[in-house]
Order: sequence, then structure tokens, then C-alpha cells
Amino acid sequence: MKEREDRNFLKVVAKTFRVIEVIAQHPEGIQLGELSRKCAGQPKATIFRILHTLKELGYVQQDERSSAYRLTHQVEWLGRSESRETLKRVVRPYLERLRAQFEQTVALAVLDDDQLLYIEILDGLRSIRMNATVNTYAPLHCTSLGKAILSQLSPEERTRLLSRLPLAKLTPNTITSVPPLERHLAEVRSQGYAIDDEETEEGARCVGAAICGHQGKPVAAVSVSGPLSFLPPERIPELAREIKKVCRSISESIGAQGRGSDASGSRGPARS
Repeated sequence: MKEREDRNFLKVVAKTFRVIEVIAQHPEGIQLGELSRKCAGQPKATIFRILHTLKELGYVQQDERSSAYRLTHQVEWLGRSESRETLKRVVRPYLERLRAQFEQTVALAVLDDDQLLYIEILDGLRSIRMNATVNTYAPLHCTSLGKAILSQLSPEERTRLLSRLPLAKLTPNTITSVPPLERHLAEVRSQGYAIDDEETEEGARCVGAAICGHQGKPVAAVSVSGPLSFLPPERIPELAREIKKVCRSISESIGAQGRGSDASGSRGPARS
């Protein structure tokens, strides 16, 4: 890294971006020592402090077994406005198809920091409307969208998120403890979809699955939501099958690699 005679040039920012660039070139992970060497021989202590900061901000994760560092999905969304608009354009026809088929509210949401952000919602064709609106937030631990995304994160990312999340009890059905939530997420991961069974709003049921992008990382999720009378238990298998099919098609269209997308945002209670 060349020295610059510019007092407005912040070296630590330049070093940070160099660290990100080098890690991005090693999707399989990179050790601290090698990272230090590839960053113009910067001291390990300096690189470690940068890595620690990036980990705390959620942009870097460290493998517990190998100690290697990798970038998280959050880096992919730094250009989030353009990326989200592109995603919405790709997903819109699929949402319209699901709404026409089931006549219920369909939603598209992404992970934003440690919450779920709704970026597209099509109201159901029936008179009853759900409470979520575009550009509002919802919790991850009790929405079908949030659980679908959580289930597809790496164990390190999921642990980091769950350690920071307030697992608020919104209804008697809400899971508010990490161990049972982890067991539930394992089931979600295995079956490929998540159900919000009156966990955010009594009288409402939602089914969602994750959209996965590069290397199988979850980039968003799609759900169908409605009153219990319109989404009875016997309709769940058909609903889940169609949502999974839609998410798999979307994942393929945006270039998913690695595992598929069979699995599966006002702050405060939102539904889906």
C-alpha cells in the first residue's frame, strides 16, 4: 500500500478495505497470518483489530474449527438499494403467481442487520389484509420469513445473530429461548420451509422459504400469509411445495451455487 501525502486520506480505512478485498478472494476462508502477508505485510495485531471490528459489525465471520475468516452475506448487500430493486423485479412475477394461486398475501423480505425487512408485499385477493407493510421490520425468530433465512445461515452467523436478538414473546406460541429455537430451525432446514403458526399474530398462519444466492447463502425469503380459516393445516403441504418451487426457481435465476433454496421488517410485530 503506497504512502500518500494527503492528510484527508485515512490509512485505517484503506487498510480495512484491503482486508475485505483479500478475504473476498478467498471464499473458502483465510488465516490471520496469510491475510497479514497479503495486506502488504501489515502487523498481525493491526489486521486482527480490523477483523475484530468487521466481525462485530457482521461483515466477517470466523470458523470455530479452522479459525479462518470469511465475508458474510452483509457485504453482498452494501449496494443494497440497487440489489434490492433488481431482486424485486426478478421476484415480482413469482409473487403474483403465488397470490393468484392461493389468493392470500405474499411477501418478499431480506435480512437487514439483525431484523427482517419487507421489500415487497402483494395483498391477498380476499378482503382480510395482513398487518405488514413495505419497508417495515419484523423479528426473525417468529416469522416464517425470518426462520427460513436463519435456517440457511452458517452456524457461525446464526449463533452471532441469535446471541444478539431479543426473542420477544408476541403470542403464546412464540419461541423465546435459543436452544428450542435452534432445534426448530434444524427442522426448518431439513424440510425446506418454515411455518409461523400464530407466533407473531394470533389467528394468522404463514409459510415461507428462503431464496439462496451465491454459494447457497440466503439473500431473501418469500411467504404466503393468511387467516387460519384460509390456511388450514391440510393446505400446508401444497403451499410449502409451491413456495419451495418458486424459491428454487428464483435462486437459480440469480445464480445460486452450492446448496439449493429448498429451505427456506415498522419495528415491532409484523406478520409473515
